[in-house]
Amino acid sequence: MHMESSSPHTSASSSSSSARFLSFIDLSGLADVARYVTLTLALGGLQFAWSVETGFGSPYLLSLGLRKSLVSLVWLAGPLSGLITQPLVGILSDNCTSKLGRRRPYIIGATISVVLCLTVVGWTREIAGNRPTFVIWLAVIAFYIMDFAINCIQASLRALVVDTLPASRQDNGTTWASRMIGVGNVCGYLIGMLDLPRHVGFLGSTQMQILTTVASVVLASTVFVTCYHTKETPITRPQARASDNFKLLSTLLSSLRSLPAVIKHIFRIQLFAWIGWFPFLFYSTTYVADLYVSNHGSAENEVLSDEATRAGSQAMFVHAVSSLMFSVVLPVFTYSAAAVAAAAASYSMDPPSYQYEPHASSLTFISRAKRGLYSMQKRFSVSLPKMWTASLCVFALAMFTTLFTTTTTGATLLLGICGLSWAVAIWVPFSLIGEIISSTSPANDYHTIVVHHESSYDNRGDYVQVPTVTGNAIPLENITERGSSELYVQDSQQLHSNAVSAGTVLGLHNVFIVIPQFITAFASSLIFALFEHLAINSNELDDQHAKQIAIVLCFGGISSAVAAYHAWRLSRY
Repeated sequence: MHMESSSPHTSASSSSSSARFLSFIDLSGLADVARYVTLTLALGGLQFAWSVETGFGSPYLLSLGLRKSLVSLVWLAGPLSGLITQPLVGILSDNCTSKLGRRRPYIIGATISVVLCLTVVGWTREIAGNRPTFVIWLAVIAFYIMDFAINCIQASLRALVVDTLPASRQDNGTTWASRMIGVGNVCGYLIGMLDLPRHVGFLGSTQMQILTTVASVVLASTVFVTCYHTKETPITRPQARASDNFKLLSTLLSSLRSLPAVIKHIFRIQLFAWIGWFPFLFYSTTYVADLYVSNHGSAENEVLSDEATRAGSQAMFVHAVSSLMFSVVLPVFTYSAAAVAAAAASYSMDPPSYQYEPHASSLTFISRAKRGLYSMQKRFSVSLPKMWTASLCVFALAMFTTLFTTTTTGATLLLGICGLSWAVAIWVPFSLIGEIISSTSPANDYHTIVVHHESSYDNRGDYVQVPTVTGNAIPLENITERGSSELYVQDSQQLHSNAVSAGTVLGLHNVFIVIPQFITAFASSLIFALFEHLAINSNELDDQHAKQIAIVLCFGGISSAVAAYHAWRLSRY
């Protein structure tokens, strides 16, 4: 039988992605799957709670009597809390000496705060009584405190994933995190579509009361599972004295200069990408609902208003299902630089032995499926930055299309398409950053290697077993390709002295996610205020609420196109 050597670079790209799929049909991988699920389950619960806030918060605040232009300002709670909370929590948790570990004390404390705020939001009218102004203020304050607590949980959970997994498994960890977030989204919007007072009236008398109750239970239970099954090793000596924490916080942004260039580039992409995402997250439900009203009657009809809200929920449910499906499928056809480098390092130190399966005529159905999947992966797999670029282009095009969409069905289809982009947005950037953070840990040892590529296909079409991706990964910024024949991995010993804690880097990363919320909140508020001013003497403008939101969405589409350009540049690093 003819035998040729397989390229570790090409093989690693497909083996890192095929391992994610084959773990579903290989019983030996179930233990790893269980570990990933318990580690990331709380992110699903957090997303469920956040979907209740973002998906139903705007309609709820409008029902309390708050004007649309002021609702935009309420969502400043997100960037304010993110800008302050995540960097602060990152630094404090990096130096936490609790017996529970560095991250879990903050996760537990913030979860209690979110549960209390959800309760206040659900029962705002009952707590405030017949005082409309106090009702609005109480709801707004509860939303603000809840956003601070949610950001605390998110920062700690993301850092927990980075702390727990080695660099070569960071992509797997963030992949499962995106799947859990997808499940949380699907469940959140699915339950919002139901007539809850009719089916589970014992949990509350209104839709919002039951939603907040269920969100509280889901969040608390998932956080319990993650904190119980994920063990942290407490640190005995903090990296910095407690008195230095605020000094560290004051110099946090200046530390950007010492970060690897590729992380700075990722931050730049996130800045423009999230300017596009926040209008979508906050107004897509209202956009679909307004289209429904414009096609069926007047918004003053209470029954029609409820139907429109459910139409918006159904569209977001389609988006959530689409995102979940893409979060399962897309990772199978992508590969990370860290996984490629890990496989290359393993190959150079211990070349794999090749095993051949029989010809296709004698293969079982499972073997045929594995062989077919492997062949597809080798042909269609792309790098994480290229996948990110494509997803941003799709999202930008979808946002521009909202200007020409006039039916609820068309808007729902657009939201479903955006599920692809959302699945990538909550997976790829965190995976890239996690690989780099974990790779620069002083515990990892790296080597300078040069791998010469040869043909990775057997001329007779026989199946070649790919070397398993094991060992420590090489930092992304230390990997360069020269032509298509050699893979160079530079020595990264110098990175050991510059290693940065996960909480600090993720806190800085979040700054570039929350700044866009300030930009979009003020921009959308100005756009809506302009239309409200013009609508005073024009009933026609006043009726075109969907078009107003479409203009805000297009503003986000322009920014997403800029982000796509920078992501394309990242793919050429």
